[in-house]
Amino acid sequence: MSIRINKRSNDKYLIYQLEGRLDTAGSAVLKLELDMETQNPSCSIILDMSHVSFISSAGIGVTVKSHSLLKQKGFEIRVAAPNDEVKKIYDLLGFSHVIRLYATLGDALKD
Repeated sequence: MSIRINKRSNDKYLIYQLEGRLDTAGSAVLKLELDMETQNPSCSIILDMSHVSFISSAGIGVTVKSHSLLKQKGFEIRVAAPNDEVKKIYDLLGFSHVIRLYATLGDALKD
């Protein structure tokens, strides 16, 4: 299994619950989903990564590009509950200063 995506929304956010690996194949699946949402966005997106075991540079690239597209339209992507390895990749590549990372989904929903 590469990645499974479950979507739900509330009045303020579209929440993607991700499960599995955001490797090259998983990133391609996520990119297709996010490309649809970034064309005519109506809210910001939270990526719940509490069940993501791995993220590649392709996965980082997909999230950063989608975040940039949303920012142009007044919205953003937030990353919730990344494990230590996923957070480390965002930090090492310098993107934790671009996309906000939250310890929990609840924290991402509050801010």
